[in-house]
Amino acid sequence: MGTLRESQVVFLDARVRPIPRYGYGKPPHAALYKVFDRQRTAYRERLRSFLRFREELWGIPIVTGDPQEPCWGGGNLWIPALDAVSLYAFLRLFSPRRYVEIGSGYSTRFARRAIRDGGLTTRIIAIDPRPRAAIEAVCDVILRERVEDLDLRLFDELEAGDILFIDGSHRCFMNSDVTVIFLEVLPRLRRGVLVQFHDIFLPYDYPPHWGKRYYSEQYLLAVWLLAREPGIEVLLPNAFISQDPELSQVLDPLWEHPGMKGVNRNGASLWIRIA
Repeated sequence: MGTLRESQVVFLDARVRPIPRYGYGKPPHAALYKVFDRQRTAYRERLRSFLRFREELWGIPIVTGDPQEPCWGGGNLWIPALDAVSLYAFLRLFSPRRYVEIGSGYSTRFARRAIRDGGLTTRIIAIDPRPRAAIEAVCDVILRERVEDLDLRLFDELEAGDILFIDGSHRCFMNSDVTVIFLEVLPRLRRGVLVQFHDIFLPYDYPPHWGKRYYSEQYLLAVWLLAREPGIEVLLPNAFISQDPELSQVLDPLWEHPGMKGVNRNGASLWIRIA
């Protein structure tokens, strides 16, 4: 997130109609909705556990001029509040030894704030070939490489409670980062590792105005969830929570603070734990 992207033109020999198939006036994907819905009690309790950090979260400003500090608004167009809160809270709750990011920016600032506020010893390792945000002073290690060019043994070092944040190209092609992540990175993760996928709207489709981005990552994730569900624990489906009348109210004591006025309360991340 917040990363400068290279562009190229791709010609397809088949016509694509990038319109939402699930949600946005249509029903969500039924099977995925059931996967998420049956764990709603667990989601509620996790969201409630986040409220213990409300005072620290209230201390994060809407706008900041410091490129090393997080903010809820201003130039932060990349990570909505529920995604940022869940990242902050899971770091505080699990105290991981390692926090690895594929894609860096505002998420990195929230991660560093959580580490500092909690007095954690967590190391931030950012994987990003062209980071836009000034993160040099925020990370412990910056790997300016593409995931597909990386020595993947890095991910073998992640242990139970460690966190992997994924916010790459969101597109599955031959030798793309998404392809490598799903076929080579995720299968090698140890039991207990937490993974946050960003820009995931399941059980709904990508937003209508994102159609021309041609994202495809969440469709691979959906298949993975449906096929491998016994080996995956869904911790928080933030888009599902944002659209749920009951679950979306759990964090109202956080959002109702005057300092959070106007904050985008929604989320577009999916948190899982390797089981």
